[in-house]
Amino acid sequence: MNRRVLMITAAWPPVGRVGARRPLRLARRLPALGWTPIVLTPTPECVFRAPPAVDHSLVEPPVEVHRVPAFIPSTRLDRLIGRLPRVVARPLRVLLSDLLFPDQYPEWTRAAVAAAKAVAPVDAVWVTGGPWGIFVPGRAVARALGVPLVLDYRDPWTVDTPARRTPIAIPRPALRWLERRVLREAAGVMFVNDDILQKTRAAFGHHGAPWRVIPNGFDPADVVDVAPIRPLRPTLLYTGNCFGSRSMAPVLAGVADAANSGHQGMQLRVFGELDPLARRALADRPQPDHVEVHDRIPAAELAGHLRGADALLLIIGDGHRTALSAKVFDYIQAGRPILGYGPADSAAADLVRSCGVGLWAHDHPTLVAALRRLEQRRMPYAPVASQIALYSADTMAQRTVDLLDAVTARPAATPSVTPAAQATGR
Repeated sequence: MNRRVLMITAAWPPVGRVGARRPLRLARRLPALGWTPIVLTPTPECVFRAPPAVDHSLVEPPVEVHRVPAFIPSTRLDRLIGRLPRVVARPLRVLLSDLLFPDQYPEWTRAAVAAAKAVAPVDAVWVTGGPWGIFVPGRAVARALGVPLVLDYRDPWTVDTPARRTPIAIPRPALRWLERRVLREAAGVMFVNDDILQKTRAAFGHHGAPWRVIPNGFDPADVVDVAPIRPLRPTLLYTGNCFGSRSMAPVLAGVADAANSGHQGMQLRVFGELDPLARRALADRPQPDHVEVHDRIPAAELAGHLRGADALLLIIGDGHRTALSAKVFDYIQAGRPILGYGPADSAAADLVRSCGVGLWAHDHPTLVAALRRLEQRRMPYAPVASQIALYSADTMAQRTVDLLDAVTARPAATPSVTPAAQATGR
């Protein structure tokens, strides 16, 4: 007999935010592993200050979903502020954000608890963050229902939060106090990588509840089945926005030098936004024959470009050595070689090498050499199925179920057929 878990998430399809991916992929698989998911999520119009992007390519499983509206005062106030002239609205919005504890999601607590009480009994509450305020209603719901609370950390919280920008902002010690209280009430905690776990343990200690590293996983169900769009020229494709230490500037320099060395045939196509450093670099050294920058496009349209590119560019910054971003899994799903750039000892570099899905460059010479191979259409791509399986949504779901079984003292389930096996007929 299946047990039931209430999954609380700030984003759920058709909302296309990255935070919807992990709960969605888990919800597809938990029933086959002995757990029935019930999703509890705020309605987008009550919590998001601006209408969120939607992604209709996300395949929603046939699970029970409760979209719970609420009156969120800070969201309403932000919308009112947005009607003011920009020069006035901008500082007021900064002030409002700095005064929240830590964001608007605790204001959803009363509505979430009321909705959860109307749901049939559950055996555990699982809540994913950030946004970090979603942990507050998650904790309250678990208390109200008298069941174990499992926290899911997709990013670090206060151990990596930038300083607030106004003198009257909620102080960092207060936010640390909130995180400590939530952690102490958790029966189990999931972290997407070991770096977040270790930083959290160093800041707050560990009080005996099981803490597990459960990386994200790619999901074949999210692959849009469209024909590849194959450019005439060898093409390196990048999707999404560049920011912080994930700058496109070193890649632009590599493309320019590869072209100057006589490799005139390749092009870099970006669907997203360059970081300020890269924009300045491109302004100082334009490359109209080799670099194209486009606005972001819908997922269904982008899928054809992903599946037709000669290689997919992955940039990892110094601050994300242990992170495996959603982009990594989108690229694996596309089935094209990955050209990675960043620290040689990063988790993404290990994945690319161990899974046989491309090349990794860690400095200018290795990047230029990789671009030359791309220009000659000699990018290596020899996927190692056993290694790729370690990064699948099936593995992510099984590890999650192991944790849910542990916090509810239930023997672990061993499914006879996984969703991926069903899809392949194995």
